Amino acid sequence: MTTADENALSLYIPIILLLAVIEIVLGAYESSDGIWSKKLAAGKLLLNMAWTSTLFPLLLDIHLFTFMIESLYEGRKDVAFPLSGDGLMWFSYFLVFLLFLVNTIDVYQSFRTAENSFHDKEVS
Repeated sequence: MTTADENALSLYIPIILLLAVIEIVLGAYESSDGIWSKKLAAGKLLLNMAWTSTLFPLLLDIHLFTFMIESLYEGRKDVAFPLSGDGLMWFSYFLVFLLFLVNTIDVYQSFRTAENSFHDKEVS
């Protein structure tokens, strides 16, 4: 591992952990009986934008991503062969597409929950 990889991972890991904790707290609040407002849905949108801006460089940095994939297989390039070269590029593009898709669905559901929560509040 080069020092650039160590520096990048030491920057990304705390940010990812912080975002995960915020995501868990918001998910727990959303699934509880609390009223989900449009402000919370906008906060969820900002959180998803933070996830996207954090994970894009991580997924699209081929050298760092190659190191992470190879470290999963303990440095054995022969085992990680399908995820090397063009395969790794397509795999990272596929992950970016999935990230967009999941974030879009999550934000849509969040605003829909806020809208339903608002209607339930008016009916009561």
